[in-house]
Amino acid sequence: MVVQLRTLEDDNLDFKISDRELQITVLNMIKSLHGDFGAGAIKTCFKVRYCNPTTRIIIFKTRHGPHQFLSSVIPFINKLQEKQIQLSTLYTGASMFQCYKFIQNYQKDLVRKITDTISEKTKEKMLNITNVLNF
Repeated sequence: MVVQLRTLEDDNLDFKISDRELQITVLNMIKSLHGDFGAGAIKTCFKVRYCNPTTRIIIFKTRHGPHQFLSSVIPFINKLQEKQIQLSTLYTGASMFQCYKFIQNYQKDLVRKITDTISEKTKEKMLNITNVLNF
């Protein structure tokens, strides 16, 4: 599942996203909404596979079946590192490769739209999609 994170307070550029903290936050929300059954179903297969701090795009990896628990809690996660956030699902893919292709196209379209307003260094950071397929 490809998800985008937005901060609702001041759009702080120094906001660092920790994979582990994000994973714990999502698992706690699943446990609070779906109980021990939901937490047990997703705990063994859930992982944050990719997290780009520049574009704030995240890939959550889970099995088919428990992905429903994940997709149901995404709108309810509203706090990370004591800051107000909003997670929105961009794409639900059947494989990591499909998610990777979606992110590539999504970021290329985004760079094309705002190409005159960003620097060359920011363009490179946005188009850098490494370590996605290292699993």
